[in-house]
Amino acid sequence: MKKKRGIEQMDVAEKIRYFRQQKGLSQEQLGKRAGIHENTIRKYELGIRKPKLDQLKKIAGGLGVSVIEFIDIEIENEADLIAVLKKISPFFKWENIGRILEQGEQR
Repeated sequence: MKKKRGIEQMDVAEKIRYFRQQKGLSQEQLGKRAGIHENTIRKYELGIRKPKLDQLKKIAGGLGVSVIEFIDIEIENEADLIAVLKKISPFFKWENIGRILEQGEQR
């Protein structure tokens, strides 16, 4: 019997499928909501292709979830926090985030 994994252990492909199914959407419906062809959604879910950042934003929007849900985040120390901020910074319009991240790297 296959053991269920928590969402935090899923890869992006599995998370797209998980959230789509939770919302009761078909791949075609998600594709229409996200403005992405359903065949591309299928390839993302199968792990044949990996969505680029702009596509991931569209998918998250189509699913009504935050794009952060798709990002793997583990913070154990300051270096991990800086790495996470770098991952999520494209999703926010934070003034001076670049300066903050650069200061963290210089430490």
